Amino acid sequence: MIARLYPLSGWGRFPAVRAEGSWPATIREAEARETARPSLPRGLGRSYGDASLPSAGNAFIDTRHLDRFVAFDEATGLLEAEAGVTLSDVTRALLSRGFFLPVTPGTQFVTLGGAVASNV
Repeated sequence: MIARLYPLSGWGRFPAVRAEGSWPATIREAEARETARPSLPRGLGRSYGDASLPSAGNAFIDTRHLDRFVAFDEATGLLEAEAGVTLSDVTRALLSRGFFLPVTPGTQFVTLGGAVASNV
């Protein structure tokens, strides 16, 4: 079986690579795919340079469908969410409750997983 390769790049569109990918719908699916083959979790691909690109011979797991809020504690402001939730999603859901992220990058169109990985 020949694996389908997908073109990938970061926000600046350079460098570009081709890699095998998967699009899990649940955390369990993502975990199962990760144990089957080393794979880089990837959200919206907004990182600069090559941070969101798998190395040669590895695959990627697209986390955009892992976009659910798990829990929110109104008393502490603690949010638990899947990696594919965007900062825009968080703002839209919590701003009316009086909550806003303490630190944000120059765009709201990044995922929580990517922000954590980039140590935003």
